[in-house]
Amino acid sequence: QQSYGSGVLADGRLADLIRRVATFGMVLMKLDLRQESGRHADTLDAIITYLDMGTYSEWDEEKKLDFLTRELKGKRPLVPVSIEVPADVKEVLDTFQIAAELGSDSLGAYVISMASSASDVLAVELLQKDARLAATGELGRACPGGTLRVVPLFETVKDLREAGSVIRKLLSIDWYHEHVIKNHNGHQEVMVGYSDSGKDAGRFTAAWELYKAQEDVVAACNDYGIKVTLFHGRGGSIGRGGGPTYLAIQSQPPGSVM
Repeated sequence: QQSYGSGVLADGRLADLIRRVATFGMVLMKLDLRQESGRHADTLDAIITYLDMGTYSEWDEEKKLDFLTRELKGKRPLVPVSIEVPADVKEVLDTFQIAAELGSDSLGAYVISMASSASDVLAVELLQKDARLAATGELGRACPGGTLRVVPLFETVKDLREAGSVIRKLLSIDWYHEHVIKNHNGHQEVMVGYSDSGKDAGRFTAAWELYKAQEDVVAACNDYGIKVTLFHGRGGSIGRGGGPTYLAIQSQPPGSVM
């Protein structure tokens, strides 16, 4: 108020802050979340054991995909409010809860490190959907922003060799294909890892496996009419400073750089 001499602040720093928020919004930089695939499997293990539905970790891939797809198509939450779980599982559930409350206005991708199967991706989609259902119920309104895009990170040589078939399997599932088109504009992001593949097989072999994996992933997405973004996790001293980026981009497989 003018009587307290606060007009200087109101017309100066406060007005500047209001203009910045009006221009840029409350979020200046989106953060990505990243968690290892095994932690999601452990979380589902704990939930399904608690519900007396079996042991998730002992199921084969087809049984996991059947269960995950069925739950994704359902309309009820999976995780009971009363559930008691170990601290590492609670951390995963709490992270999904915060992600649901913040939404894609504040967060970018949910990256799954050490991804190796289609069920790794659907597990994250289910935990994300479940948290969003719970948040909507608690807050009495829709979650802010959209659902986070889920990005598998293929790191080991074995996982790189199977990356194309994993993406094919994913996109062949009706729920997932429709979800990508409806919620992500028909766009799938896939991350490829240089550090672990290099440790697995050496730089030369890893470079060849990365090349082939990218070709396979691009072909898989093309077969299903889905656009693809490849994110290169060029970790390690060589990836960060051992060669001109221009040459690295030139050496990518045809069709993988749009």
